[in-house]
Amino acid sequence: MGRTDRISSVFWVLFAIFVGIESKRLGLGTLHEPGPGFLFFGASIALGIMSSVILIRAWMSKKTEGTKISIFGGENIPKILLVLISLFLYAFFMETLGFIVVTLLLLIFLLGIIEKKKLGYTIFVSAGVTAIAYLIFEIWLRSQLPRGLLGFFRFLG
Repeated sequence: MGRTDRISSVFWVLFAIFVGIESKRLGLGTLHEPGPGFLFFGASIALGIMSSVILIRAWMSKKTEGTKISIFGGENIPKILLVLISLFLYAFFMETLGFIVVTLLLLIFLLGIIEKKKLGYTIFVSAGVTAIAYLIFEIWLRSQLPRGLLGFFRFLG
């Protein structure tokens, strides 16, 4: 960690402060009846804490930046393109195939193909994350996710 971490974390701390102030102006409401700025205020607190931790670690680190490694290096370009294409396809097929199917396929692709994780781990994590996301958005927040192919299968909803 070095100079660039200090600069970027100062920027994000200041941005978090700005978002916190503006979200408070929108109105926070209460925990049971949140106002329009409630979610943004919470996000600004999380961002402020994370960027402050990075700032402190960068400030206390005595290491200087050595060899710079770019994420856009030669070996990373195909991965970046595959991730971008998969996200485009995720959005494109969301209505047709439905949230559960598309999210499960995306996570299996990202973990299994891009990150090359073991098959059991890939399937377990993908199914778990998809189920948790479904429970949060469809059941808890009642956001009516696209059902697609599983439209006939109305469980938990």
